[in-house]
Amino acid sequence: MAVPFTDSSKFNIMISYSHQDSELMIRIRDLLTANGFDVWVDTKLKGGSNFFKNIGSAVIGCDIFLFILTEHSVASKFCQDEVSLARISNKKILPVTYCAVTDVIPEMDAGLRLILSCVQWICLDPKLDDEENDRQIFMSLNETLQTDLSDDSRLANYHIEFSEEESTASVKSHSRVLRRVKSIHLAGFWARNFGEGVTKADLKDVLAAIKQDYSFDFMRLKFDDTWASKALTFWCFDLERSATFITRAQYDKFIFPEGRAEGQREEPDTFWVRCKDGFSVRLSMQEVFNAQSSVRYDSIQNLSKIKNKRVITALCKLLRDNDPNIRAVACISLSYTGNSNPSTIDKVEKLLKDDDRLVRESACVALGKFQCAESVPALLNAWRNDMISDVRAAALRALQIIDTPEAAEGMKVVKTLQEEINKLGVVEQDSSSS
Repeated sequence: MAVPFTDSSKFNIMISYSHQDSELMIRIRDLLTANGFDVWVDTKLKGGSNFFKNIGSAVIGCDIFLFILTEHSVASKFCQDEVSLARISNKKILPVTYCAVTDVIPEMDAGLRLILSCVQWICLDPKLDDEENDRQIFMSLNETLQTDLSDDSRLANYHIEFSEEESTASVKSHSRVLRRVKSIHLAGFWARNFGEGVTKADLKDVLAAIKQDYSFDFMRLKFDDTWASKALTFWCFDLERSATFITRAQYDKFIFPEGRAEGQREEPDTFWVRCKDGFSVRLSMQEVFNAQSSVRYDSIQNLSKIKNKRVITALCKLLRDNDPNIRAVACISLSYTGNSNPSTIDKVEKLLKDDDRLVRESACVALGKFQCAESVPALLNAWRNDMISDVRAAALRALQIIDTPEAAEGMKVVKTLQEEINKLGVVEQDSSSS
């Protein structure tokens, strides 16, 4: 077969698959390696520390993340973790399936639906010979390698939804393809619900408007609309948990992150598109960094290589997550990014007063890794006053790492007082003995 591809050796491909689909994986792997691609694929049973370490590195280091999409892989926790890591690593994702679209879409959870809704699928036809299907794979590889991964390009793709009901039997170049539909509104979300000149809206009214406008979209994504509208709003607008309203300035910052040019108009679906894009990051982050994730450890270790501002922003937002385990892991993860700007430090410092002791301990560790001299007063306060000894120990270690004159003086005073208290205890003990 004449392969329409050049310089394949310059690109490496990671294949994610369920071991129940090994036969298809082997065929695709052999096809790619025979044509010069550097292919990484796990061929052993998934599990063990070496696997967890290697799989995360493979995802982060690949040029293309090729996902063999079947009913088995969409149900696999390992595969879900790998796709989520590919998303936050800003990798070029290429799903390949022999299944009918109507068979695989209903099996996807909301996170996979969001991630895969903005990428082109290779839908191979089992009725065609291998050569035609192979040609389709290489054509799609060419297109994927030329894909623009900028925010504007990705958001443009998000305007197009895949519809479970309309995904049947469209034929193009002898291959089934995923049909897509476009939702249309007459005006921007804020203007059509609150009016162009309104400068502030009650949070409950914003939540009601989101439910009203996007209830059908929530249903297709298998979201509970009450939970989804609230989760989207707090995540996308980066609200405190006590927030009761949203300002137009907050809204515009979300819609126009680079600033709104004079006369610039909001496109009808920009709000929903940005919500989905932002929320897919949130779901991916939670998948990658939760306690059961198969790629969490290696992801944290390699965060400095991901170099994605969206990841740092998402980690900062996860510091407000309702789950204390997520807050703690996000805090530690931020320290690996090297992003010690004042805004990030301020968010981490606030966790020193968190209700959960593990979160407070993680904040101490993170501030120590940041070596932030400005955090010394907050760490001294934690060392002196926290009720939990492990938190005090973490604060002390952070102060020792930062090692500023202020930290040394603060520790000296406390140590002197502790020595005097210990002496007093000895005196009291001697007196009682006599």
